[in-house]
Amino acid sequence: MNLINFAEKFKGFEEGEDILVDTGILFAYYNRYDAYYDAVKNLFRNYIFHDSANLFLYVNPTIVNEISHLAKDPFVKYIKAKPSEAANLTPLDAVKMENIIVGNVKQLIQSNVLLVLDGDDTSVLKQLALYKKLGAADAVNASIANLFGTSFLTVDSRLATNMKDIETELPNVNNIYFTTGKHRSYY
Repeated sequence: MNLINFAEKFKGFEEGEDILVDTGILFAYYNRYDAYYDAVKNLFRNYIFHDSANLFLYVNPTIVNEISHLAKDPFVKYIKAKPSEAANLTPLDAVKMENIIVGNVKQLIQSNVLLVLDGDDTSVLKQLALYKKLGAADAVNASIANLFGTSFLTVDSRLATNMKDIETELPNVNNIYFTTGKHRSYY
């Protein structure tokens, strides 16, 4: 299992690579208030939409559930981190960002840019074995990535490290692309 920081000396994805895209990546890509917005926009601009590597991007129902449930979180964090810049923002802006994120993810799924993977009994058993080490939702994502042998793309360096620590339990996940807090635009 390779840990690859996509915001530092990144050379690009492997040709034909299958990549499960974590919730935080989609939040950051579509929400200018997300702390990882600049790092993820750069990744998409340079390596997903304009790279010559043919990539296949995936989500699963748990990621979609997190997106719809947590879509306002980056906006709320931004307001707390930058109150002077957020003075002109209203709760309606949070609803607008939620609609943008959910609408764009829906559009990506409908246009087959994001393909949907779902688990089976093997991945659910793996999820049950990993939830204490990774957390419930992350265990679902890791077990599905393992089931289908996809790489994993996240902004969560802790998750990446935790997956690496249990790599013998996730033998089919070859690459974990992540970044660190150093590449956040605010804290």
